[in-house]
Amino acid sequence: MPLTRRAPVRAATVTVSALLLGACWAGVPDTIGARTDGLAPCPSTPNCVHTGMRHPRGTKGLFARGDIGRRYLMPRIREVVESMPRSTVVTVTDQYLHAEFRSRIFRFVDDLEILIAPNRELLVRSASRVGSGDMGVNAARVEELRRLLAEAEILR
Repeated sequence: MPLTRRAPVRAATVTVSALLLGACWAGVPDTIGARTDGLAPCPSTPNCVHTGMRHPRGTKGLFARGDIGRRYLMPRIREVVESMPRSTVVTVTDQYLHAEFRSRIFRFVDDLEILIAPNRELLVRSASRVGSGDMGVNAARVEELRRLLAEAEILR
């Protein structure tokens, strides 16, 4: 059977579709979860932002106000995260929150983690599950979170 001009297009379509489906169904990474030393570090790829280690433009850490009782702090943070578009809170404890964000079109999953350190610093890590780039989405998400936490009067 002779090859047609459509064969390369079909092959490319099948390949792209398989990659997109695999990205949407990628499981939760082993790096997710609070550790004794905080949150997992970011890999060397630019699709991860971590306020405690590598954050664009030298942004300072996020610190919670001292007059918010510890038992009320995470519920308020959770409300802020749940107000963000396409977010789903997966895990929440008194000190830790893990949420998933799905991209609008391709449904890629990014993980957002927040850990309340003993000094009331909010360690934040936002990372894409697949690929090596994210077109600045995770950095923008962390900045939006900062803005929303400030508006909710959670940050000092």
